[in-house]
Amino acid sequence: MSKVIKTAMVAVMLAYASNVFAGTTNNVYIDQVGSGSTIGVTQSGSGNEVGNSTTGATLSGNSQTVSIDQVGSNNTHNVNMQGASSTLNSTVTGDNNTTTVACGAAPTTSCTDTTITANATGNNNTTSITSSAKSTMSSVVSGDYNSVTINSSSTNLLGAKADVQATGNSNTVSVSQSGPAGANGFDAKVEVNGASNNVGVTQSGTIDSNVNIKTTGNNNNITVDTSN
Repeated sequence: MSKVIKTAMVAVMLAYASNVFAGTTNNVYIDQVGSGSTIGVTQSGSGNEVGNSTTGATLSGNSQTVSIDQVGSNNTHNVNMQGASSTLNSTVTGDNNTTTVACGAAPTTSCTDTTITANATGNNNTTSITSSAKSTMSSVVSGDYNSVTINSSSTNLLGAKADVQATGNSNTVSVSQSGPAGANGFDAKVEVNGASNNVGVTQSGTIDSNVNIKTTGNNNNITVDTSN
C-alpha cells in the first residue's frame, strides 16, 4: 500500500510541476525497483529531461505500465526497461526532441515480452529503440527530417517485431534485427508516406526473416539486407 501511495504522489507532483513551471526546465530522474508499478510523466516546455545520456531513468520489475508525454522543443527522455511483460508508451510533440528507450540494456539484459511504443509529431526529432530480447517495438512519426532507429538482438524462440510508420519528407527509418531468434525469427514492417525518405532494414538469424515495406511518394530510397 505504501508503494502505491508513493507512486501516486510522484505522478501528481510531476503533473503539477509540468503545469505550473511550463516555462522552466524540468529534470526528472527515476530509479524504480519492483513489479506492478504504474508510472506517468507529463512535461511541457523546452529543454526538459526524463533521464539523459549519462543518467537514464531505470525501471526494473515485471508488469510495469509506463507513459511519458513531452510537449515542446529540445526535450529528452532516456528510459531503460528491465523485467518482463511491461508496456511503455512514449509521445513527444514538438521539434528537435530526442527519445531513447532500451529494453534490457546495461546493467542487466533482463527484458522480455515487453511492448514499446515511441511516437513523435514535429520536425527534426530523433527516436531510438533498443531491445536485447523478445519484444514488440513500434513508432509512428509525423513531420519532416525525423529519424527512427530500432535495434534488436534476440535469442528468444518467438523472435521480435518492429513496426514503423512515417509521414512527411526527408525522414530516415533504420531497422536492424539479429540473433538466432528461434522458431519465429524477426518481423519488420515499415510504411512511409512522403518524399525523399530513406528506409533501411537489416535482418539476420537462423530462421525465416519477414520484411514488409510500403512507400508512397517520390524520390524515396529503400535498402533491405536479409540473411540466415
